[in-house]
Amino acid sequence: MGIMLQNLAGQADESLLLTFKEHKGPVYSVAVHPDGSTIATGAEDMLIHLWDAGTGEIRKTLEGHRKPVKYLSFSKDGRYLLSAAGTEIRVWDLEIGNSQKYAKHVTHVYNLDFNRDASRFLSTSLKNKFIEWDREEAGVVKTYEKHTRTCLVAAYSPDNTKIASGSLDRTIIIWNAGSGEVIHEISAHGGNIFSIDFSPNGKLLASASMDENIKIWNVETGRIHKLLEGHEYAVVFVRFSPDGRYLVSASYDKTAKLWEIATGNCIYTFIDHKDALYAAEFLSDSKLVTCSNDGTAMIYEITPRFFAEFYFFDELRQEMRESGLFEERRKGEKKEEYQLRQQKAAKLRKELHEKYYRKHLNGMNQ
Repeated sequence: MGIMLQNLAGQADESLLLTFKEHKGPVYSVAVHPDGSTIATGAEDMLIHLWDAGTGEIRKTLEGHRKPVKYLSFSKDGRYLLSAAGTEIRVWDLEIGNSQKYAKHVTHVYNLDFNRDASRFLSTSLKNKFIEWDREEAGVVKTYEKHTRTCLVAAYSPDNTKIASGSLDRTIIIWNAGSGEVIHEISAHGGNIFSIDFSPNGKLLASASMDENIKIWNVETGRIHKLLEGHEYAVVFVRFSPDGRYLVSASYDKTAKLWEIATGNCIYTFIDHKDALYAAEFLSDSKLVTCSNDGTAMIYEITPRFFAEFYFFDELRQEMRESGLFEERRKGEKKEEYQLRQQKAAKLRKELHEKYYRKHLNGMNQ
């Protein structure tokens, strides 16, 4: 649908804002500073680049890992950055400029997550258990053991009262973060679980799986809230937007998808990467970043066009055609006249997208 309207409008897809190409080899991990201004990427080249989300310029490069950097996560205040490379974990103090190593895992670390005040963090590896660490003491606080196969992912709820974990045993366990007791054990997917994320209010949990599906869970009941289908290969990463209205997913099918939580609809599919995606994060409610095996990271803007074309394609196309502005160059039309008409078409196109986006929002609020 979108391509037809783009052609009618004489416009290219404007949602891709920036492509970051400074790594050598696959880009495995991406994390966004809480203020959205800085992006961290980790890659096969064993480097972590901290770069400006607006310009793509590298602000700083963190060196020291001896294996590809597979996972990154900022603390909630942005002072610390967690990184995983091989069996090694590091916490980078971006204010002071140093890093501390955490050694316990014997298989490579897959996933990391800070708690709310960065006093503790979780780590998973290719083992059935996952670990909770004390950041300052660099010691293990607790080991969570319940899964029957490799536990790849674990995350704190926003209020730190719960922890969720996902495993190759195809289950999700929701734990009491204080006592370590199991609250819910959910038979969740038909394949390995690669990623989980709590919604900002902590009421929902998203999970992504080898079975190509995304599921949204009610945290209180442990029951499924929504099933999101559409990817054509394993879904390896999911994240909620800061306002909780959207979810972004990254897949080995070379695409990222934008989902609307209220409806469960896939509003837009991002298709610019040339190889499998590994991660996707929101910079804000209206921007996101992806990273891929193709060696790049890309920043996109979520525009009114996505919603206008998804929900009101026929009405939008009709108005564009009736305007007469979007036709091919007419016989006898001067070049200057055609260029002026193209400018008017671009302006009207934007106005129509905003008009139908507002219509969608009004409908959602009723």
